[in-house]
Formats: sequence, structure tokens, C-alpha cells
Amino acid sequence: MGLTHLEPFVGAGPWLVIAFAVPAAGRIIITALALRGTNPKDRPSIIKALAELFRGRWRGSVPPDN
Repeated sequence: MGLTHLEPFVGAGPWLVIAFAVPAAGRIIITALALRGTNPKDRPSIIKALAELFRGRWRGSVPPDN
């Protein structure tokens, strides 16, 4: 009854999972490589910089006019 709205996603098969899992796995790998061997006190700034990089990829490559 309540699962009828999920039917289009289930019908898409594994492609929908792959479409979300591959970019997420890429981000995890990039983050792990960037944090490898860094000083723990520098890690928050590195993570913030990576977050800005990843955010730019999804919202367009043009920076906002601030």
C-alpha cells in the first residue's frame, strides 16, 4: 500500500543505485586520499575545502556572486 510510490525506483533496477553509489564512492576515495598523512588539526579545513569542491560540481562550476 505505502510502497506504491517506490515502484518507479524499484523498476529502474540496479542502475539507480549505481547512479548514486559511484559518485559517493568517488568522493569517499578522494577524501580518504586527501586526509592520508595529514595532521589531525588540519583535517577540518581540508574537509571544508573538499566540501566546497564537491558542492561546486553539483550546483554548477560558476562561483556565487558574494
